[in-house]
Amino acid sequence: MNIFERIERTAREDPGRLAFSFPDGKLTYGELWKWSGAIAAWIRDFGLLPGQPIPVYGHKSPWMPVCFLACVRAGHPYVPLDVNMPAARIGDIAAAVNSPFFFETELLTDAPEEMERITTDKLETILHYADEMEKQGEPYEVDENACCRGDDVYYIIFTSGSTGKPKGVQVTAGNLEHYLAWSETLTDRKREVFLNQAPFSFDLSVMDTYTALATGSTVACVNRDLLEDPAALLHFLKDEGVSVWVSTPSFAELCLGNPAFGEQELPTVKRFLFCGETLTGGLSKMLMERFPDAEIINTYGPTETTVCVTAVTITKEILEHENLLPVGKVKPGTGLYAVDKDGKRLPFGSKGELIITGDTVSAGYFKNEKQTRTHFFVTETGERAYRTGDLGYVTEDGQVYVSGRADSQIKMHGYRIELGDIEKNLVLLAGIKEAVVLPKKREGKIQSLAACIRQEGEEDTSYVRRKWIRQALGEVLPSYMVPKKIIFLDRFPMTGNGKLDRKRLESLL
Repeated sequence: MNIFERIERTAREDPGRLAFSFPDGKLTYGELWKWSGAIAAWIRDFGLLPGQPIPVYGHKSPWMPVCFLACVRAGHPYVPLDVNMPAARIGDIAAAVNSPFFFETELLTDAPEEMERITTDKLETILHYADEMEKQGEPYEVDENACCRGDDVYYIIFTSGSTGKPKGVQVTAGNLEHYLAWSETLTDRKREVFLNQAPFSFDLSVMDTYTALATGSTVACVNRDLLEDPAALLHFLKDEGVSVWVSTPSFAELCLGNPAFGEQELPTVKRFLFCGETLTGGLSKMLMERFPDAEIINTYGPTETTVCVTAVTITKEILEHENLLPVGKVKPGTGLYAVDKDGKRLPFGSKGELIITGDTVSAGYFKNEKQTRTHFFVTETGERAYRTGDLGYVTEDGQVYVSGRADSQIKMHGYRIELGDIEKNLVLLAGIKEAVVLPKKREGKIQSLAACIRQEGEEDTSYVRRKWIRQALGEVLPSYMVPKKIIFLDRFPMTGNGKLDRKRLESLL
């Protein structure tokens, strides 16, 4: 069964079963299926071009998954947009997608004028109309044969791009189905309560959302308010009975700052699933101490290969013998190997750029053939392949290790960031001639960003100037991409062969 059939089966067999629990509302499987069907029928009647992507804006509310499912049941990929995105970035995505409307589940103050807002009031009207039609014996329903299948694009997630503009990763229905067939095996394949920490615009959310829906489970969603209130967060997790913890390592590390965060307060947590950034041995040890009966699973995979493609259970034995934790062996239907700078496949144990092949490799970047040709290719055996830009190696027994990046892309707090994206937007600000953005690390883990800046002429280097730069940058980039530290330099250090000396810049941080 595909994901639609699974959700429908649960909705018909047990319509009252909880699909999503939010701090401000709940959504049953029956409501999810019925409401998404009515909105999908409305989308059909709107008359969009086939495959037209539809943006869905908001945060953690029942309307978000309802609109996602409505889009794909009507045969259109959805584009998740979170409230933490600045208006300028939303405008870039809206311009790329070029949809005549978008679903506005929360107020967007600077919405693109050329797009019609479909607000929650409009959605309520659609549901009311569907109820009235049903009472009259003329159900307002969508043709289920119209849903996204196979090579149809299911969702598009926009990530940071080196050109200064976000690029949209197209994940097909087939990609998702192949991923789910494997992700189920990381759980007990029974009714669970999955933690949803990541915003829906971040592909980590696919791990909890769709694995839960495929198994008839519940997704407990943490919003921004809970993230800022450790006591309320712990209370929510306990009340919801979270059993499968899905998050970035950074979020778990944040929770460990609360002494009450442990098995005694959260006895239902039996499995931790980590993705999005490096899992450290130190964090693993602390979790083992706080949750001695829980399993810790480390995974790896870029957005372009559908969430993740490897997994390994971290044991005490691994922690005793490994400095760099493994990310696991690849799932069925996937290949992974390292290549040198010329693209030649390297032997086991040799470090190089990691290449991922197989049935979850994305269809490429939305309306960006140049970037698609650069990063994607087809192997001699006809498999789609993706050049990850990650450095690592594979052992003879198939264990994968990831040790860094081959380019200027980084992962911080689970977010994928192109440093070039920030640099290009910095030099567009008044008075900035040149900019270099660097990650600040502690114990090998990226904690924050710093920007080294050359200004035009005798420009102000005061605190007020630094504050203005950060504020101006925050108007075009998400807050997590705004450097915390600004360093003004008269000139940038160079190496003996005339290249930028990044090591010397890093010493200034």
